[in-house]
Amino acid sequence: HGAAGALYLHGHSWVHRLPAHVKIIALLAFVLIVVATPATWRWTFLVYAALLAVVAVVAGVPFATIARRMTVEIPFLFFALLMPFFSAGPTVEVLGMSLSEPGLVAAFAILVKATLGVIASILLAATTTAHDLILGLQRLRMPELIVQIASFMIRYAEVITSEMHR
Repeated sequence: HGAAGALYLHGHSWVHRLPAHVKIIALLAFVLIVVATPATWRWTFLVYAALLAVVAVVAGVPFATIARRMTVEIPFLFFALLMPFFSAGPTVEVLGMSLSEPGLVAAFAILVKATLGVIASILLAATTTAHDLILGLQRLRMPELIVQIASFMIRYAEVITSEMHR
C-alpha cells in the first residue's frame, strides 16, 4: 500500500467495517460541531475527547500510534502557545508574566479544537484504506476533479515512498 497504506491499521472492528462515505460524513460533522462549540464550554471538549477515546479503543488503534501521528499538529500548537503573549486586551499575571486574557481563551480554543480534529482524522486514516477513501468521496459525489487530484496525490506519495526505500 505504500505511503497511503502506511496510515491504515488493519482491523476487524465495526469502525473498520463502516463504509468510507459514512466515516467521512461523521468526521465532517464531528469537526463542524467541535469548531462551533464555544471555547467557554470547556467540559464539552472532555466529552468529545472521551468519544474519540471510545472509538480508538473499539477500533483497536493504539494510543501510542495516535500520539506519534499527532506530531503533524506541532506548528499549530506552537502558534497557539504564542497567542497569550502577543494578543491585545486585558491581561492577567501568570508566573510573573503578563498574558492576554483573550489570547489565553483563543489559545485554549485552538489547542483543543485542533487536537480533537487531528485525532478524529487520524482515526479515519487508521480505519479506512486510501482506496476506500477515494471511493467514499466518489459516493458522496465530490467533484470529479477533486477526487482525481486526491487519487493522484495518493499515487504520487506511494511512488515517492517507493523511490526513497530503493
